[in-house]
This record gives sequence, structure tokens and C-alpha cells, in this order.
Amino acid sequence: MGRATSAAVIALGAAVAGVLAATARVPPGGPTRAQIDQVVAEVDASLREAAASARSRAQTLAELPRMPYAVASDATTVRDLTDVELAFRPKTNETIEIAQVPRRGGAPVSLLRIPADSRVEAPLKTNETIEIAQVPRRGGAPVSLLRIPADSRVEAPLATPGVHLVVSGPTLRVVAVVRIEPSERADELYGAMAVSQLPDMGPVMPLLVPLGGGVRLETASGAVGIGRPLPEGDTIAIPLGGETGQGARVVAPGTRPAGWNAGPLAGAIAAALIGLVAGVILWRRRGPGAVSREIPTTLPTVAQFGAGSRPELPGSLRIGRYTVVRRLGSGGMADVYLARAEGEAGFERLVALKVIQDEMAASPKFVSHFLDEARLASQLNHPNVVAITDLGKADDKYVIAMEFVDGSDLERLIHSIAARQALIPVRIALGIARRICDGLHYAHTAVDARGEPLHLVHRDVKSANVFISKGGEVKVGDFGIARIAGDMRLAKTEIGEVKGTPAYMAPEHRIGQDVDRRADLYAVGAICYELLTGRVINLDLAMLAHLGREGWPHLQPPSAVRPELPPELDAVVLRAMQFAREDRQASCEEMELALAEIVDRHGLAVTDKAIAQWIRDELALMPRRPATASDGQSGGQAAG
Repeated sequence: MGRATSAAVIALGAAVAGVLAATARVPPGGPTRAQIDQVVAEVDASLREAAASARSRAQTLAELPRMPYAVASDATTVRDLTDVELAFRPKTNETIEIAQVPRRGGAPVSLLRIPADSRVEAPLKTNETIEIAQVPRRGGAPVSLLRIPADSRVEAPLATPGVHLVVSGPTLRVVAVVRIEPSERADELYGAMAVSQLPDMGPVMPLLVPLGGGVRLETASGAVGIGRPLPEGDTIAIPLGGETGQGARVVAPGTRPAGWNAGPLAGAIAAALIGLVAGVILWRRRGPGAVSREIPTTLPTVAQFGAGSRPELPGSLRIGRYTVVRRLGSGGMADVYLARAEGEAGFERLVALKVIQDEMAASPKFVSHFLDEARLASQLNHPNVVAITDLGKADDKYVIAMEFVDGSDLERLIHSIAARQALIPVRIALGIARRICDGLHYAHTAVDARGEPLHLVHRDVKSANVFISKGGEVKVGDFGIARIAGDMRLAKTEIGEVKGTPAYMAPEHRIGQDVDRRADLYAVGAICYELLTGRVINLDLAMLAHLGREGWPHLQPPSAVRPELPPELDAVVLRAMQFAREDRQASCEEMELALAEIVDRHGLAVTDKAIAQWIRDELALMPRRPATASDGQSGGQAAG
């Protein structure tokens, strides 16, 4: 076929295809189903975020130490507590309500009714209400004890714990109700805390344009419009899922499928003609088998792309029996990837694959240290320690395969919550701290196969090395610079070379002295302070030395930062961060037992299930990121 003939055939094919495309296809009417689904997904995400925020807020307020006493007290005591000790500070567009519920029915009894001109001095914000109510368990309507603002018309379902969608006038509110167990009169009544918030529908608005500008959200308590009024004509109703669904549905303009004027085969014929011509030309130009694609067999390194640049990885990248999915993180020694471990009979398992960087692998000393680390950590088997599943050399890479914790590291959670000016619920914070202590105490007292103590010290305990799974598991990971005291087979840290994270580093560690388990305990105290107060701290001697050793660590007591904390926590947390290791608790176990005593005394115990619900709520509140083909998990793992 000559060039003139080829050009003529292409021109003829293009002309035929153009005529068919212009006359055969009738465009569809209304929005596409994909456009509608996108709006529904965004509405659902906004409701879930509001539900997570309201539930977290309700749980935090319900756990105030004086709240169980307040719901069981009289009107005068409730008034004094709400004026002074409880000091509610509601957020914008938020309502808060507290209820007292008789267990055996009976007429509602008002403990406190505050009118609009009440002397209660709550620092209110725009569109915000707080209410305290009293609700009989069996029979009787809820009785409002305190409502801020007094003229709020939000009707919270106080007798039904959980998340609810409530239509209040022209607005929709997401209401979370949490039960409160009283400290007294438990056989007579119980309490309830309700927090309602307005969902943010801002991200939905740009997506409404192809739908004519608006949809309608229908719930069990009524319907509200989102955007412009729903246009006249056919509609389609799509139900919402999850706990925020509750029978709710999004009603959107209906779609009309496309039609054909010239028969259903017209487009197929045109496509076949163009494809035939293109195929002939490519065959003549390149010859059979000329098309090929090279798949890289090695990982991109820091030297190739720079420390701050990490390219996307192809889904077909393999290292030994591991198929790389995506990058989780990078550190000074290694990169960490989410990977699939593949074995016999179709076995597959997600792991966090730590891969030593090429420039580091060139150092025999470092490779020895890297493998020593893995050999030590691989002997640890505890629910609160990240497990090592494999180590060695795969292809030309040194790797450690670790248990993948699907969730988030604690550092990311603390920073996300602080950015919202929120706080971690007290029981959740203490539950996490106790589990960290359990994992480290196990590592500190671990023995080898002969029953000999390992004398293991982590030496880099920090919030970034604590991982919380979506199942509520708390795990300490990355024993990357751990050492065994007295074992001369291991690569020793050279004189003057101090490894660790200065912000969490014990003073003796910072100045290069030998360390023991109390150095890890020091870091646990710092993490516990951050969990309870919401304040990110830095205990680096280089920054704080000018303050002097007296009064170290020069931090306000936790209960002074957050008044609802049990004051007994101050001594436990600050003792762990004492300058001299002799002044600290003797072990993480001793600190955990002290925390356990406070938890029992104040009824602050928490289950893995409750932690799981909390972290799922927090993950929903984190800034959204565009989904990619490789994003099947959320979370990160330390890189070392």
C-alpha cells in the first residue's frame, strides 16, 4: 500500500466515522449516573465527617470527671457546675444537651430550667446551642435542664444513644447521643449527652452544576434541599449507607439514556474501519512484534530522585516474593512500601516492606546493623508490638517485612486533632498510653529461645512509631535503633554518635551515656502528655538547657492545661519525664499500673472496640486526598 493509497483510505474512514458520529448518536438527557453518584458520595462523606466530629465531641464532654455527679445532682449543683467547673465552650454551629433519665419511668422532673436572660455565662458563638435535659427512661418526654442558646429549636433524641439525622427548620443537623452513667442514684436514673453539628456541604456545591444546581436529602425527620430547588421532572432516589444513612436518601434529577438514529452497528462499523487502517500503517512502519514495554526491576533510590522527591511506583514492581503496591514512607536509612507477600496455593498477605536504601547498603557496617535490628525485633511476639515476618536479602535488596498496621501513626492523629483545636477523649488517651506501656514492658523483659534476657531497649520511642489500627489495636513499631546491652556481636554506636529523636530523648541518652529501659519510659511520659493535653512538646536538651535542671521538664501539669483531667495524672506523667532516671518509675509496667489505678477509680476503662470507633471517626475527619488506583489502605509505617 503506497502513501497516497493509505492517505485516501484514512481520509475515507475519517469521513465515514464523522458522518456516523454526527447522525447516529442521540445525546443522553439530564445528568449521567456517574455525576449523580459523585454527588451522593460527597453528601455521604460530609454526613460521616459531621457524625464523627459530633460523636467525638459528645464522648469527650460525657467523660468530664464531674459529669456523672452532675446528672445525679440537684438543680443548684447543676447550675454551679455548668457555670464554673464544667465551663462549656461550644463550637460554631454546635448544640450540646445533657439529660437525666429516670430508669423506671414516672413524670419528668426538671432539675434546672434556664431562660434566655439566665445568669449562666457561657461563651457562645454564632448558631450554637448547649442544653442539659432530664429524660425518663420508660415513658415521659425529655426535660431540658440547660440549653445554650435558650431559644434553640433543635430536638435531640435524648433517649436513643447513637447518631441521628435531625431536620431543624430549613437545616439538617447530625446529632450524636452518648449515655452517662451517674456516680450516685444509679438505680434511679442515668444521663445522656447530645451534641449536634451542621454538616459541611461546601464540597458538594460544585458537583451540583451538572444536576441543575440542586438535590433533596430526605430523612426520617423531614427533607432539606441542598443547593437550588430540585428541578421539575423525573427524579432518581439513591439511599445512603452506614450509620448516618438510617433510611435517608438523596433525590436527584433523573437521567435519560442515549438513543440511536442510524442503527446500533453504525458506531461499531466506523470504529472497526479506523482501527483496520491504523493497524495496517503501524504494521508496515514498525513490523511485527515491534511494540514492547520495559518494566523496571529495581526500586528508584534517593540518589536518583533526591531525598524530597519520591516518584509513583508501577503496580508490577517486585522484590523477591513481594509485589509493591505503594510507598508508605521514607527515612534516613530505608524506604517503606505497602507490598503483597505471595506464597503457595494463592496465599497473599499485605505487609510493610522496609527496604534499605542503595547508598546505605554499600556500607557493610550498616547492613549488619540493619539485620541485627530485625533479628532482635523478630523475637518479639506481643499484641502491642509490630511483628517482624521476614528479613534478609531479596533479589539485590536488603529487606525487612513487617506486619502492616492499617490505620494511622499516632503523630499524624495528634497533629490532625490539634489542627481542629480538639482533644482526644480522656479514656481513649489513657487506653493508648497503657497499651504502649504494655508493649514496651514486654520488649524490655523479653527472653531468647534459651530463656536468657534480651535486655532490649527501643531508644526511639515517639508518637510516629506508635501505630493504631482500624481494629483498635495499639502497636509500638520500628525497633530500628534498638540494641542489646553487652552483646559484642552487634554493631555498636560510635563514640559521639547519638541516635534517636531529640524531642523525646531522655537526658542521659542525649548526652551519649548508656541507656536502659527508663529512657524509653521517659519518651512514654512525653507521648502521654501530648495525648492528654493536645500540646505537642519538645524535650530536646539543646532547646531547653537554658531553663535549668531544677523543675525539669518545665511543663504545666496536665490538669492545669486540661481541667477535666483527674489531678492524680499529673504526678504519674511528670514523674516519667524526670531529669534523673532514678527519679522516674522503675519500669513501663509500674507506670501502667499507676495509670490503671486512676482509670479504675474514675471509670475510664476503654476497649479495643471503642478505640477502633474513635480512630475510624478521626480518619474520616482528616483532610481528604484524591483517590488513586493504588490507594486501598490508609495509614503509614515508620521508615527508620
